[in-house]
Amino acid sequence: MKMALEGIRVLDVSEAGLAPVCCRILADMGAEVIKVERTQGGDQTRGILKISGDVPIYDINYVLEFYNLNKKGITLDLKKKEGRDILYKLVEKSDVFVCNFRPHALKDLKLEYKDISKLNPKIIYTHLSGYGLHGPEKDVGAYDFVGYWARSGVMASLGEPGTPLPFQVPGFGDNTTGMYAACAIMMALFHRERTGEGQEVCVSLYGGGIWSMGIVLSSVLATGLEYGRVSRTNQSNPIFNSYECSDGRWIQLACIQGDRYWTGICKSLELGKLEQDPKYATHELRMENNVPLIKILDEVFKKKTQKEWAERLAKENIIWTVVKTPGEVAIDPTPWADTYFREIDHPAGKKLKVIMPPWQFSKTPTTVRNTAPEFSQHTEEILTGVLGLTWDEITDLKDKEVIA
Repeated sequence: MKMALEGIRVLDVSEAGLAPVCCRILADMGAEVIKVERTQGGDQTRGILKISGDVPIYDINYVLEFYNLNKKGITLDLKKKEGRDILYKLVEKSDVFVCNFRPHALKDLKLEYKDISKLNPKIIYTHLSGYGLHGPEKDVGAYDFVGYWARSGVMASLGEPGTPLPFQVPGFGDNTTGMYAACAIMMALFHRERTGEGQEVCVSLYGGGIWSMGIVLSSVLATGLEYGRVSRTNQSNPIFNSYECSDGRWIQLACIQGDRYWTGICKSLELGKLEQDPKYATHELRMENNVPLIKILDEVFKKKTQKEWAERLAKENIIWTVVKTPGEVAIDPTPWADTYFREIDHPAGKKLKVIMPPWQFSKTPTTVRNTAPEFSQHTEEILTGVLGLTWDEITDLKDKEVIA
C-alpha cells in the first residue's frame, strides 16, 4: 500500500527529542528518514536510560525507539570536511533537512540555510531551536523543560495556588512542538509541490509553548492582566471540575454547558432537591455560589469509589471521565482499538509495545516498517545505495574515522 510521504527523503541531523520526534512523524507516514549521528556515541538518547534516575529500565531503549522508529541510521563526523562532503551529497538527493544545532555551530559546520540551499534550492530546510533564530536568545540552548514548560507560561499556570510548581512530564514539550514542526514541513512541501520553491522553516520550543498556551496568552495580550493559577476549590463552574472519590481516585467533570447537563449531574449523584435549589438552579447561580457547591460535591463524591461513580455517571448524557494513571492508559482498550498503541517484534528478540501518531488514514495508514536504527546500522547501505560509493572509498572513510 502506498504511503502518504513515500518518495520523500528527510535528513535528520539532530538528537535529543524535539527534532527526532518531528522526523519520526514523517517516517511513520512513509518518508525515508536518514538519521545522521555523531561517530562518537551517537545521539545522546542512546544513553538516556542510564543517566535518568526517574526513567524505568528495560532491555530495549524505548525512549530511543519512540523518537526514531522507522528511520535509517548513518554516522558522520561533520567536523571533518569529508563528513560534510558526504552530507552535502545527501542534501542534493533529499527533500527535507532537519537540524537542531545552535546558530554558531551551524555557521562553523557550514550547515546554515544559505549553505544547504545552494546545494539544493528546492530543499525544505527546517531548524528547530529553544528560542527561535531571530531574537536575542538565538544561541541559548534549551530542552523542553525550560524552553517549553517553564518559559512559555505552562508551568506557572498549573497546580493549586500557593503550592510548589509541578514537575514536567518528560518529553511533553518536545512531542507537542515536534508535531507542530512536522505540520510546518508538510505545508512547506505542499507549497513546493505547487511552486517548486524550497524554503527555510523555523520552529522553537518557546513558540510551541506559546501556541499551546493560546487561550491563556490571548487573554493576557487582550486585557493586560495576569492569568493566575485557578484553585479547584474556587472553580467558577463547579461541574467543570475534578473530584476525589472515597478510594483516593478522581473523576473529571467537563460540563461547560452547565444548564444542559445539570439535571444529569443531579440524577447521577442523587442530589435530589439541590437541582431546583434557588442558589444552584441556573448556571449563573452556580457560578455565583460556586464555593459552597464545590464543597457539597466534594462531600458527595467522597461517599463512593471511582468505579461506583463511573457506573452512575455513564448512565447520563454528560461530559465526564475517570482520571487514569499512565499504567491504566497502557491497558485501556480504546487506544489499542484506535491503533495509538501497537505491539511489534523487536530485533532484540522481544515484543515491544510502541506509540503511533494520533491519526488514522483510510488510504495511506501509518506503518511500522523497522525499529530505531542501531548505531551506524545503515551507513554502508546509504553510502553505496544512495551515493554510489565503492567499498574502497568506504574503507578509506572508516580509516579516517569519518564514519563509524
